Formats: sequence, C-alpha cells, structure tokens
Amino acid sequence: MKPELIVTLKLPNEVKQSLRYIFDAYNAAFSSAKVSMNSEHNFNFDSYPITCMLWNVQGVGSREFLITLHEVIKVNKPMVFALVEMHMGGDRALQIADVLNYSGHIRVEAQGFSGGILVYWKPELVTMDSIEQSNQYITMEITRVGETPWFFSAIYASPDPAKRQDLLRDLKDFAARNNKPWPLVGNFNETRYGWERSSSCSNTSRRSTQFNHWVEDNQLIKLEFSGPSHTWALGNSKETHTSARLDCGLCNS
Repeated sequence: MKPELIVTLKLPNEVKQSLRYIFDAYNAAFSSAKVSMNSEHNFNFDSYPITCMLWNVQGVGSREFLITLHEVIKVNKPMVFALVEMHMGGDRALQIADVLNYSGHIRVEAQGFSGGILVYWKPELVTMDSIEQSNQYITMEITRVGETPWFFSAIYASPDPAKRQDLLRDLKDFAARNNKPWPLVGNFNETRYGWERSSSCSNTSRRSTQFNHWVEDNQLIKLEFSGPSHTWALGNSKETHTSARLDCGLCNS
C-alpha cells in the first residue's frame, strides 16, 4: 500500500492579512448577512449584493498564483471578478474559467508582455453584456432580475501618457452618454495627490492636476479602501525604491 502524501499549502502572511481586511470590510458593510471564512455552504446569492472584485495581478503564469486566486475566490465569493495586467493569452484564461467554475468571461488580450484584462462572471447569478472595450478597459452592463442595471469598468491604463489620454477621453464620452450607476476600478497609472507617490516632479504633478480635473469634470467619487496606501513598488534598495498608488476605484453619484 502506497503511503499517502499530504501537502498543506499556506498563503503568505501579506495575502492572508489582505483577505482578512476584505472579509472584515464585507461583514462590517453587511452585518446582517455575516459569512464564516471557513463556511462551505451554498448561499442564496439572490439575497446578497452583486459583488465585484478586481485584482491587478502583474502576471498569472505561476501555479502559486492559481492557488492563491482560488483561495481569494473561496473566501470572498464574488459574482464578478476581473484580472488586469495578467500578461497572458486565451488558453490560460480558459483554464482559469474552468478551474474556478466561472463560465462567463470576456478578455482584452495582452499587448506582448504588457497589459491584458479579463472579466469573469457566473451567468446563473448575473447577466453581463459587453458595452465597450479597448486594450485599456472593458465596460460591462450588469443586470439581475428585479434590479436596476448598472455598469462596471475594469481598467488597465497604458504606461504611455499619450495613450492614457485616449482612455480618459473614451470614458468621458461614455459618462456623457449614460447615467446608470457606474464604478470604474483598476490601474489608472496616475496618482491624484502627493502622498500617493514616494517622489514627485513637475511632470507627475502636472499629470496629477490633469487627472483630478478629469475626475471632477465627470463628477466621479473616490471609493475608499483599506490596506497599504501604495499599491505598486519597484527597487530593492533604499536608493532605487519607488512606489505609488496607481490602483483606485471611482464611481458616479
């Protein structure tokens, strides 16, 4: 008889702490519908808000990523989730859909080793229709029987400032033509305030001013968050380290 091999996979402390933040925030917002992190029950999702999750993953090629994603999905049970900057093609997208049992999905392919957006959903819980998309965003209409439809945009803005202007112009045009509830979440590759960068220069300050004007012109509201104030970092030494909060959520009133 062959011996059993039992493997215990542990998430890094930073990931586990992030999951705890998300779970505590959910329970605080919906105290009458508390869920145990260890629960394996099937829930009546019709009684729950439509939950969306977006993860700026910066590449999804490793097995460790899929294990971590599976754990995040298990804990938070989003009806809709998006991955941005995943640096992968269609075969990997289909694999993720199959493993996690999200049969609805739409994607914008990565441009070489840059960008890429994937949105997954459960068609048995919500209806998702693609409204607009480019290589920097996907905007979907989300509907559920008996509820008001609303829009959801998953964003991955280009590192190229000129291309980002195309994104902002497209989103502004969309805002002018539609008045349904609309959250926009993802990596805008811009900051709004000085504290959102480890260092600034005249160029970044000018872009921040322009981005703030765009937010105000479109009457968008910043979604609050918990966790580290900076969501991106580069450099392994004090001399080379730089960081910023490039990911954010916005919504209309």
